Amino acid sequence: MADNTAYNELVGFTTGTASGIVENPRNIGDVMNNLAIRVTQEVVNQINNERLIDTGSLIQSIKMPVKIFGTSFVATLFMADYYDFINQGVTGAIDKSISSDYSFKKGGKKPPVNVSSVDGKSLRQWAERKGLNPFAVRESIFQKGVTPRPFWDKAYNNITEGVIFRELENDLRTAGVNATTEGLKNLFKKK
Repeated sequence: MADNTAYNELVGFTTGTASGIVENPRNIGDVMNNLAIRVTQEVVNQINNERLIDTGSLIQSIKMPVKIFGTSFVATLFMADYYDFINQGVTGAIDKSISSDYSFKKGGKKPPVNVSSVDGKSLRQWAERKGLNPFAVRESIFQKGVTPRPFWDKAYNNITEGVIFRELENDLRTAGVNATTEGLKNLFKKK
């Protein structure tokens, strides 16, 4: 692997990795630091707005490290894999009122009761914390599905079209980096 130390210092990446928002960014490292903080904060805000807090595992899974490869900065947002089930919802085996990429099929597998999820918690633990029968909860989820809670869609719109995008444009101007609006939009490709 190539040593990017000289380039990192030139663009300010080694000094631009502050732990908080840099008010007057001086280089692209500061700009990327600010972007990562604002994006992760927006996702957390939307999770809170949707009242999706139970164990806090989804929030704890949110990370957006910024790395440099040659002359390119890469900032990738990571969340626990199950975020999209929450965001889109899951169509039930009987109740088809939810339109989602995910669904339960009649006669298919039901959600596991005892198998731990990514965060080490199981449906049984969740149900018991709420004073509910885990098998009844599993049956309800299977039959009715999971209602969408579009926290990620809302966050994505706020990031790409809202205040965060305008703050990124402002940070780039402050840092003296010339970038077109179209170039900035390419930073936010939804996968």
